Amino acid sequence: MPNILITGITSCESRGVEALARSLAAALTTTPDTTVTVLTQTPDLDTEALAGSGADCTADPFVVSRSWATLRPVETEQHRRERAARLLQHTDLVLATGGDLHTSDYGVSTPYLAVLDRAQQLGIPTAMVGQSVGPFTDPAEQAAFTATAQRLDLLTVRESTTLAYLTEQLALDDDKVQLAADPAFLLEPASPDRTTQLLAAAGLDTGQEYLCLAPSRGVTRYSPITDTQHLDALTRLADTLWRVRRRPLVLVPHCHDSREHNDDRLLARQIAARLPGVPVHVLDADGTGAGDYKAVLGGAELVISERLHASIGALSSGTPAVALGHSPKFHGVLADTYGPAVPAGDVHRDIAAFTADPAAADHLARLDTEKLRDHLAARLPTQVALAEADIARVRALLNS
Repeated sequence: MPNILITGITSCESRGVEALARSLAAALTTTPDTTVTVLTQTPDLDTEALAGSGADCTADPFVVSRSWATLRPVETEQHRRERAARLLQHTDLVLATGGDLHTSDYGVSTPYLAVLDRAQQLGIPTAMVGQSVGPFTDPAEQAAFTATAQRLDLLTVRESTTLAYLTEQLALDDDKVQLAADPAFLLEPASPDRTTQLLAAAGLDTGQEYLCLAPSRGVTRYSPITDTQHLDALTRLADTLWRVRRRPLVLVPHCHDSREHNDDRLLARQIAARLPGVPVHVLDADGTGAGDYKAVLGGAELVISERLHASIGALSSGTPAVALGHSPKFHGVLADTYGPAVPAGDVHRDIAAFTADPAAADHLARLDTEKLRDHLAARLPTQVALAEADIARVRALLNS
């Protein structure tokens, strides 16, 4: 019975993290007798969030985040070490999810290498899939990542920007790194009935066309803009979208974080409160999961998102999405998904540059969504196939 230990998970309070964990667990547990255990900072919450995926959840004994300390069990350091040893004793593969933990943006890269390093010492196969990596500004952090990466049995990246960074800047061998796609391209959306229920609860009529905006309250921590500048820019964007496209706007807070600085629901409500004359609907009900949001995003005419996995939820449904980002991962995923025929500046804007440009909102509101949709229809099968190939590689590694 193969046992897979998934690392790289922080908390499914971020629906992007849920999308990663759920997509991998659901795909891997279709193989008979395969078990998946997810290491997380919020085990009880994530057990509920990942229900039906085939995954079990446990508090991560290798990384302990102080900001989530109240949401994980209290245990001594000795107990954590013993539990870590027991987990690895029964593990056939340690699999690190993608996302972008391995960058200097968040300062958590090296701690999340610990379980991989320990597994490598014990001779347990290790893999990283669907990664966005870098840039590293700390040489020690870069060296730690590179050392672990060189010992991996499998390393795949979710976009060409990271592929170039790993092979050119970090000098990993070309045959060490493979191009894939984000596992969330495989996420199953909620059913049509559930989607209709969610939209009706948010205030939309059945069959009504709409736009989506997925704001990030945490983006100002990683860019030079202030919270006030950010709120002003998003309010201007929401108002412009209504004036130009005359579609109601659904605000999709992709992160329901217990930490106020990263809770997108608060920002979404602020935007809506500033626009009493605009049909703005906030989709922030408790229990709204990644599959729910994917279904809603996938039904929109256009999605503009500051959360990369909200963009992926739309793109993987064939719906045009534009990312307002703060790191290379945004450019990489959007550029690879749309392909070279779509100018990168049309589908990805740096958040600081967007905030400083009064004309940017009007440009985004006037994008030719039908042309973008046609490009996606041609490119999406390739992205899905790349994500499926990652699952096949993991299974092959288990069977080797």
